[in-house]
Amino acid sequence: MHSQRRFIPATEPSLSKKTLLLTCLALCIVAIGMFWLMPAPALLVPATLPPDQRADHRLLNFEGIANFRDLGGYPTTDGRLVKWGILYRSGTLAHGTDSDLAGLAQLGLTAMVDFRSAVEKEEEPDRLPQPLTFDVVEIPTLDDGNKVMVEIMQRIESGNFGDMDPNRMMLDANRQFASTFTPQYRQFIRTVQATQGTPILWHCSAGKDRAGFAAAILLRILGVPEDIVLQDYMASSEHALEARKAHLLLLRLFRGREAADKMATLMGVEDAWLQAGFEEIDAQWGNFDRYVRDGLALSAKDVQILRDQLLETPPTLK
Repeated sequence: MHSQRRFIPATEPSLSKKTLLLTCLALCIVAIGMFWLMPAPALLVPATLPPDQRADHRLLNFEGIANFRDLGGYPTTDGRLVKWGILYRSGTLAHGTDSDLAGLAQLGLTAMVDFRSAVEKEEEPDRLPQPLTFDVVEIPTLDDGNKVMVEIMQRIESGNFGDMDPNRMMLDANRQFASTFTPQYRQFIRTVQATQGTPILWHCSAGKDRAGFAAAILLRILGVPEDIVLQDYMASSEHALEARKAHLLLLRLFRGREAADKMATLMGVEDAWLQAGFEEIDAQWGNFDRYVRDGLALSAKDVQILRDQLLETPPTLK
């Protein structure tokens, strides 16, 4: 007997491929859905970890809050260390998830300082835990009427980036932090004093410039060597750009590569920017100690109290 062979229409293979593609698409959708439904990883708070693990988790693993860091563990010239779980710096809290808000609530904050301008706060209002258990202190710095901020906003709106020098703009901004905005940073230090050694957070938009200068002067007041202060300042570079990559992509699409590249410089960090601020302190006040005394209005006793509240002796030396 002759074996019968089944005639397979030419359309069958294409139907099989279509079915396979649809199946793969469905699996991808399911996988994406499962990803979004997965619970967020537990927040790792450095102060609650074993001492030898804290520095590796200095950057807290929030989902939507970028560049949120603990300043603990930095050594000072008198042999002590900055306490963990007390001094936090960050970028905007506008994109915090519900899980992030729960994490913020567990940090035990006494106060939060917001350095952003009114326009920035209107465009990206902070998401904060409710009920609010800490004081919010608004200290606008590089505010809406400031020439650096005005120029940046005008450039973005007009699309005219041709003669824009982002490096010069950031050098000028840091010089202003050390001169024009001394009253604002004096208020920041007073806010730190008022918390009496309890947890405090300060932030701006990216958490690198205004918040970075605040961190730098506070660490120097506490006696942290300048090279370590600079190291902390530069740690914002990667985190700040990562948080704003979507903005840069949109700018590249709608304003072109030159605009995106120049804004990327503004959103980055350069050690020369902080150094310009320190040099302006020396030029305006004579040296850092006089800036602390005359600009920030801290007496020697005030400095000693801050150090006693915010520093600790390494365990091996106790």
